[in-house]
Amino acid sequence: MMKTAKRWSLITLIVCMSALFFCAALVYIVDPFEQYRESRILPLYDQESYNNPGIAKSYDYDAVILGTSMVEMSNPSVIDECFGVSSVKLPMRGSHTAQMGWQLSHVLDIKPDLKLAILAVDAYSLMGPPDDMEEIVEYLWNDSLMDDVNYLFNRDVLLVKIPKMLKNISKSTASKRDDMYKWTDVTFAAQSVFDTVTWRAQGEMTDAEYRLSRSTENIERHLKAHILAHPDTTFKIYMPPYSVGYWYHFTRGGLSEQQFRSRARVCELLLDCENVEIYDYSSRIEWITDLDEYFDYSHHSEKMSDNIMRAMAAGESRITSVEQMQQGSQRIREAVDAFAAQYEPVYLK
Repeated sequence: MMKTAKRWSLITLIVCMSALFFCAALVYIVDPFEQYRESRILPLYDQESYNNPGIAKSYDYDAVILGTSMVEMSNPSVIDECFGVSSVKLPMRGSHTAQMGWQLSHVLDIKPDLKLAILAVDAYSLMGPPDDMEEIVEYLWNDSLMDDVNYLFNRDVLLVKIPKMLKNISKSTASKRDDMYKWTDVTFAAQSVFDTVTWRAQGEMTDAEYRLSRSTENIERHLKAHILAHPDTTFKIYMPPYSVGYWYHFTRGGLSEQQFRSRARVCELLLDCENVEIYDYSSRIEWITDLDEYFDYSHHSEKMSDNIMRAMAAGESRITSVEQMQQGSQRIREAVDAFAAQYEPVYLK
């Protein structure tokens, strides 16, 4: 009886160990988050927090574009064409500057000879918590083999991600750097902007200095520290062209002036860095008023993403003084006034 029990215990242990080995081997071979190599099968690219670490570690590149969802429509092929680099995009939807800094620090550790970092700096994200690590999956970024168990024995990876990814075996990977993370189920039209704006009377304006200390800490900790530590890397920082509907929405909500102040703070703290260039596309009025290029009040089209890169390569809308950024903010205020005069009689009832 005792021998039978021992035999069954041994068989059970062997079966369990074999099953675990099979699971780990399957995850390692298919590698849906590209932790060990760039995949020959088209990955899902549906979770930036989980896909970005593998892209950063496994892809061959010397340039990167980082930002919120505002860079999801970017085409690395156009970046490559404009700047003579090989690039990847690492957006993180809804993130703050702290998450950008986290990713940037790891990219620079992985690629110490990085030529170019393009940073889309959103005014609202500058005011986020300086220690915000939400959506950062640390075990995928570090090199600890012990942490690999979180990936190799992940039930969601094994039962959900791998079966879905294997359906992509016959799909081409030729344009994956451009196609990853793009919005494909949206409508670019002025009406999409109007539908997402909150139409209301002007509310009390929040003090422009509100949360400026957060913006300052975020710029110094998560941007400037890396810029100074990597003098051979060129950092091109740009303010994304949110539509005039966005600025109307936040002006009426009393939150625009603090964003304008944070934009100026970027210049105050970074313009003296020799390896930094700053561009303001938020105040490019012909862009932010072309509402048919947006699918809500903030997110613009692929065409506009390409226009940004080409304008940047040509040096257009470069900011060389705090005053220039302030002048851009004034242009936005005037555009908001014109937008309100045109559309409030229709929508504000």
